Amino acid sequence: MQTDPSRLSARLRELLRATPAPAGARDSAAPLNEGVPAAGERRELTYEPEEASGLPAAAADRGCVVLERHYDLEMPHGRQAVAEYGETLARCLPSLAVLAADERAAAAPREARPVRLDWGAGRGLADDRPRVGVPTDGPLLFFDLETTGLSGGAGTLAFLVGCGFFDADGFHTRQFFLSGYEAERELLDALTALTGRFKGLVTFNGRTFDVPLIETRYLFHRLESPFADMPHFDMLHPARKLWRRRNIAQPSHRERWSGNRPGESASCALGALEEAILGVERFDDVPGFEIPSRYFNYLRTGDLAPLAAVFEHNRLDLLSLAALTAIAARMAGEGPAGAPSPHEALAMGQIYVRLGRWDEADASFVRAAGLGAAPWDARSVDREIRADALRHLAIERRRRHRYEAAAEAWRHLLEAGAGPAVTQEARRALAIHHEHRVRNLEEARRLAERALVSEQDPVEAEALRHRLARLDRKLARG
Repeated sequence: MQTDPSRLSARLRELLRATPAPAGARDSAAPLNEGVPAAGERRELTYEPEEASGLPAAAADRGCVVLERHYDLEMPHGRQAVAEYGETLARCLPSLAVLAADERAAAAPREARPVRLDWGAGRGLADDRPRVGVPTDGPLLFFDLETTGLSGGAGTLAFLVGCGFFDADGFHTRQFFLSGYEAERELLDALTALTGRFKGLVTFNGRTFDVPLIETRYLFHRLESPFADMPHFDMLHPARKLWRRRNIAQPSHRERWSGNRPGESASCALGALEEAILGVERFDDVPGFEIPSRYFNYLRTGDLAPLAAVFEHNRLDLLSLAALTAIAARMAGEGPAGAPSPHEALAMGQIYVRLGRWDEADASFVRAAGLGAAPWDARSVDREIRADALRHLAIERRRRHRYEAAAEAWRHLLEAGAGPAVTQEARRALAIHHEHRVRNLEEARRLAERALVSEQDPVEAEALRHRLARLDRKLARG
């Protein structure tokens, strides 16, 4: 079928007028070959006048169109304005390496893991490209796809490629809409031209879904992918570390709908995070599972109206992704004192442990447990969070041969009333400490005996009986 992007863009402008942008944002739609300004050229995003085409509304137009929206600096998105997110990200961008536990943020080079098998060592693997790490310099491109299927595969297309970035005037989104399969190569060429202006990519689950899918489409057209050597930060994995243990005693409507109960891991879907962390609540949002069917309906009928919600869904995903990345980067950039809650301090401590940054890990675990100069009282910290923080603190100190400080953390853990497994671990650790380091055999025996009474594991129980017998022999010798 002959494509006519100008006719399609006129219909999309009609759709934009029917669903206007929120205050502080401006929209436009244009054919792809007219809609992409030259690099560095500033574009005023306003509605373009529609020429009378005389075409029926149900005409089956096909082509590729670029949709653009600009969010002004003063526009709020949740609890902060767009300008605050942009300034924070520009200031704290190198901290993305910390969140990703990238080796460039490590205190010392990591030891290479021993290679156990070297069969076919001379042959490359299916994906033997060098890992380029995460971006530490801007500008950044925020990237999200809407596709014809949610499971990926060679037959899945990206019919809407959403790109977002900060500029001097606010946050800008550019969406490439594929309204006909025959225009996919043109879309990919335009995407390549756009990505060349950026030094890093930010996605939400993009390492698993978005980037492999779009690279498959480049491979299908025998084009070189611009993402192959582009530094990439996937926000999903840091988000799970930081926010899956947030308090859901009073869950949001999204979490109630998904069936979360107090004590369970909270949802780390982008929509749930933007509501819990950013304070953004969407109304009349399209569920992700409906998006492919809406696009197929458009291909059958030419009706664009159901896609308006898909365009808005994608824009909000890009803006929320940028906002969450800024908040997480600020937390990492401010160090242990930057964590605003116990569960976030605990998560940052675990990240610092992976990087070998022991002093920062220690300070984070102390903060999470409500000890020292923490801005919250220990009694107000969730019992499981506090127990986990104290356990990590004790293990980290023991690893650095700070045995007395580790014993103090184990004692705090016993006083915290943690679960039986962690309590037993603390008793065993303190029994070892008193027997071999403090040489307080009576206290070591008391702890071992107490642990044996509560032990359910036969192997651990036998080890405790063996320890008690040895302590009895030592005590008999005086």
